[in-house]
Amino acid sequence: MTEDLRLDLLGPLRGWSGDRRLELGPLRQQAFLAVLALRPNQVVPADELVELVWNDAPPSSGTRIVPTYAYRLRQLLPKDVLVSSRDGYSLRIAPDALDLTRFEQLISAAHATDDLDEAAANLSEALALFKGEPLGGLPGHYVGVERHRLTERRLKVLAERIDLDLERGRYGDLVPELIALVEADRLREQFAGQLMLAYWRSGRSSEALDTYTRTRAELVEQLGVEPGPALRAIHERILRNDEPVARPVLRDELPYDGAAFVGRDDVLTQVVAALRTPGPAVVAIDGMAGVGKTALAVRAARQLADVYPDGRLFIDLHGYTPGNEPVSALQALDRLLRTLSVPADRIPADLEERAALWRSELAGRRILVVLDNAPDSAAVRPLLAGSPRCGVLVTSRRQLTGLDATARLALDVLRPEDAQELLAEIVGPDRAGDTAAAARVVSQCGRLPLAIRVAGSRLRHRPSWTIEHLSKRLAAEDRRLAELSTDSGGVSPAFALSYEHLPSDQQRLFRLLGAMTGQDVDMYAAAALADVDAVAAEDLLEQLVDANLVLQLRPGRFQFHDLLRQYARTLDPEPEAVRRLLDYYLYATSAASTAIFSSQLQPLPEPAPVRLPEFTSASDGLEWIDTEGANVLATIQFAESSGASEHAWRLGLAVAACFFQRGRVYEMDEALELALRAAPDASVEARVLLSIGSLGRYRRGAEASLRTLQDARDRLPENADLALRARLLASIGYSLAKLHPDDEALGVLDEALKVARQAGEVGIASRVLAYLGVTYGDRGEFTRALSAYQDSLELGDPAVRGEVLNGIGECLLELDRVDDAVGALTAARDLGVERGADYSLIYTYAFLGTAYARQRQWSEAIDVGRRSLELALESDSKQSQQNAYLRLAETLLAKGDPTQARPHFARALELALDEGPESMVLRAAGGLERTAAAA
Repeated sequence: MTEDLRLDLLGPLRGWSGDRRLELGPLRQQAFLAVLALRPNQVVPADELVELVWNDAPPSSGTRIVPTYAYRLRQLLPKDVLVSSRDGYSLRIAPDALDLTRFEQLISAAHATDDLDEAAANLSEALALFKGEPLGGLPGHYVGVERHRLTERRLKVLAERIDLDLERGRYGDLVPELIALVEADRLREQFAGQLMLAYWRSGRSSEALDTYTRTRAELVEQLGVEPGPALRAIHERILRNDEPVARPVLRDELPYDGAAFVGRDDVLTQVVAALRTPGPAVVAIDGMAGVGKTALAVRAARQLADVYPDGRLFIDLHGYTPGNEPVSALQALDRLLRTLSVPADRIPADLEERAALWRSELAGRRILVVLDNAPDSAAVRPLLAGSPRCGVLVTSRRQLTGLDATARLALDVLRPEDAQELLAEIVGPDRAGDTAAAARVVSQCGRLPLAIRVAGSRLRHRPSWTIEHLSKRLAAEDRRLAELSTDSGGVSPAFALSYEHLPSDQQRLFRLLGAMTGQDVDMYAAAALADVDAVAAEDLLEQLVDANLVLQLRPGRFQFHDLLRQYARTLDPEPEAVRRLLDYYLYATSAASTAIFSSQLQPLPEPAPVRLPEFTSASDGLEWIDTEGANVLATIQFAESSGASEHAWRLGLAVAACFFQRGRVYEMDEALELALRAAPDASVEARVLLSIGSLGRYRRGAEASLRTLQDARDRLPENADLALRARLLASIGYSLAKLHPDDEALGVLDEALKVARQAGEVGIASRVLAYLGVTYGDRGEFTRALSAYQDSLELGDPAVRGEVLNGIGECLLELDRVDDAVGALTAARDLGVERGADYSLIYTYAFLGTAYARQRQWSEAIDVGRRSLELALESDSKQSQQNAYLRLAETLLAKGDPTQARPHFARALELALDEGPESMVLRAAGGLERTAAAA
């Protein structure tokens, strides 16, 4: 980071490098720099820069204009200040390089001190940094918005400094300054009120009242409105000559916060620190029912007595209290004003006037107000303090997004160790001594403090129970909520109150989410459950997040807390919702598979009965499988156990190849085992066994694969469709060929090709030709192998294109056509990377390693060889590991490094002897002999 660059934004844009003034170029170029300076040390994407800098006149070249402006600025600025990356552009500057940063630092220093003179001096120094209109003359909507924001910020700080001068008794000195401010903006009531106070306290009451009369006339004439409550209150005080008297210290109204408060040290520190920050500080804590928001707020408030010595007020707004209507803002203000000893006859009936009086009464005091259990932002806004020395701490089950809070905290459940400590605090360390059982209990309580307190209370009042017994009672999910609820409260009643406060459409989706088969959902799965548009479903999900009834752990993914999920399952579901969800996962998985393999492996009735995401490329399909794979597997488990057998076997078949493609072989195995259990007849059993044998060949070996495939053939009905028969024959022939590439294997593959052509299945025929290419290659007949591969490529089936290009590359290598081989393998690599096809890339990189080695490009050869081996080890495929070890060893030996080559040859031989073609055994053994000779 360069230390000698300085930029001034609080006036015309100016820049310095050390003592040298920088010429920053044309206005649009300056606007480009200003946008980056307003976001120092942040990466701003190019498209966002175009929007922010050229919003008023978008360039026809789009983002292509950005590098040009960046280049010009780099010529002007010190070295390494303007940094570009793949994600965008960033201005790397020191923390004190901006006058704007110094401005905010001085304001913070003013708020941090109790010395009025020091505070006023800091604010005066901050205001002196303004050298005119911020960013004056620069074009662009964004810069204009920032100019307006900074101008308003200056006026707010100026008003705050004048308030301090009024408190310090500098009335006469203020009058000339305030006359100029009021004359400059006759509609700004705050300055008019301050001028009235300065006149009045200087003994010039008539001029104070005249100021009010002129300001009122201006407001009525220009805007057609009367003065606001604050200005009217000052007017009334002057008329009554009502100077404030010394105010007494208020009592502490905080409730008892209990003895068992454990953990939360980090969040407690955050809340306390936020309320110690110069104000006015407004801290909002939200979280689900029972998570401990009130306990945290009260504990934090108790640690702040030194910061708020004039009192700590507490009011329960009853946003979610059984039998109580929420306290209105009007009612809350009445209670708060009475607490400040304001006589009843002085409390206005109007909400706006009452709120103005509340802010006026807080002026000059240092009071913390705790607003507990707020129903929403609207109930809180009128209760906020305006004084910079007061703080407000709000708790709510909803995210108070409409509240202008200075700090927000979403309270989560307890950490496991803290949850166990809370349980031990409640039941005593002796009864919580079985740490394994205690860990199970707090896990069964979802680490929710309310649930732990209920469970602990039940154990404490039952001396005959052990913590192990309590854990067993909580183990039954259908009884757990009952165990964690009591007649007077507990988990279910707390959840019920949150649920009952929802609008009907949110209630319905909450109920339906109880039918989730996986751990989380996106907007499309939720749309299927509720039979609504995906955008509408996402809006409802976001609203449930705001209500802290659904968690959003990352953008677009929503899930329940465990206990909330069980509560949702107790509510009345809609029978068709589960069917829609099963349809969604089946059709979405099929669509993702089609995008990945560029062909539909398992046709389904059209159109899809549910709304699906768009899959425009293989990467879309792979991304969906990566995200939804666990949910798909859970859905198969649910479908198989609940009798939805058709969904189970179809979904298992649809996702198996996708799991294989991503190397998720154990999930693939489970999906296919579930599909086989759900198979309704022999034909479907044969289909599933075909997938088990084909996809499992690369990990379990050809012999085990052949047994499974022969079992599938035995179950295949005589009247089975030709396409299925061709696929089965092809896979059997390929497994035979991997064991012995003899005439028997070729005969079976020839028959498979004949049946595929008879069925008109181009894709199957293309795959059989690829299998023939492999078989001829294993026989050492590379010219015939190349011909088979090329015939397969001409059929144009995209599902096997990557494997075929690999085969062509291998044949060309064996025929010593190295440059042609590199071309084919490069195309295979690009295709594999695009599709995320980890398995095919194992062979692509291995063959490329051999090709690069023959071109004596050693660095590239070793890099791709090692990448092939990494992928092979991740895949758990013995065949691919043999090939990767062998080819990397051959590259190392050819480079002249027999010491590193030897262990790779040895491992390749070990794998080939266990199960591999004779050609692989001979190559690995020969390699070991050559390394010994070279050594």
